Amino acid sequence: MVVESRTITGNVESAQKFSSLPVYLPVNYQIHKAGSSFFLKEANQDIMRNSSLQFRVEPFFIHETKTPPVVNASYGPYAVEQVVPKALLQPSNAFSMVDRFTFNWKIKANIIDDKVYSNRPIVQILFYITGRDWDDYSVNENLPCIRVYAFRETREVRNTCRLKGDLGLCIVELELLPSWFNPPTVVPGRKKLVDQSGGNPVELYYVVQGTDEDGDCDADESRKGNAIRPGRDDVGETLHSLQRIGSIRLRQGSGNPQLTEMRLDNNIAISVLQRPVKQGEVVTFHVSLASSSTVDLFTLR
Repeated sequence: MVVESRTITGNVESAQKFSSLPVYLPVNYQIHKAGSSFFLKEANQDIMRNSSLQFRVEPFFIHETKTPPVVNASYGPYAVEQVVPKALLQPSNAFSMVDRFTFNWKIKANIIDDKVYSNRPIVQILFYITGRDWDDYSVNENLPCIRVYAFRETREVRNTCRLKGDLGLCIVELELLPSWFNPPTVVPGRKKLVDQSGGNPVELYYVVQGTDEDGDCDADESRKGNAIRPGRDDVGETLHSLQRIGSIRLRQGSGNPQLTEMRLDNNIAISVLQRPVKQGEVVTFHVSLASSSTVDLFTLR
């Protein structure tokens, strides 16, 4: 009886130990119709997470795709597949107004000059679209507008432009307030002031917005010089969707070097420094295209 009892007990313990191990079905997963995709493996994945016979979790990453990708799962002679929902791929689609699949499209921003001087209180930000298939797009697509914010303490300045043209780009110009170039106000109780040796810092953000019925940007959203006050109903919603561009520095005086315009032909002109350039010095040349020019492509050597 004792031996039999031990034998029975040992079998029960072995059965319980076996049943506690996770069960993995040899399911094969594949992603179709995606240009570039990867299955991921978590470093500290719980071994019991996929022990159910009813469902399984397999993380994956879609890098590039021109069409909605399809996830396929097969087990022996059985297979099932499903299109990845657009809401999972693009939870906040900036190009929702465009009638095409825009997963690869990204909006990029470039600050033309991050040092702004009081004699010309203008900051310019270039926006453009990357990831478009140049063989399959229309220049007449209803591209969105870009609204840019510049924040300085409790004040804001904003303006809007619309992405358009062959390259899908636009430039936003913000005229900064003269008071922003003054030394910062001392806040009572602040132990240490921020280093202002490089100029007053200003943060730049943008948000994507649709067009109105006429295909234009909302004129009411292009107001300048609006103060942000606690309690405004639209501030929280706006700040939640803002994308950071970067920061600029505001300085007193004039920091622009003296430039001379040199016209190369009837189409192209460049602005060059009046003084000699030293060997190894990094300089900037402004290239201008005449408004009457019909040139689509040029080479500058």
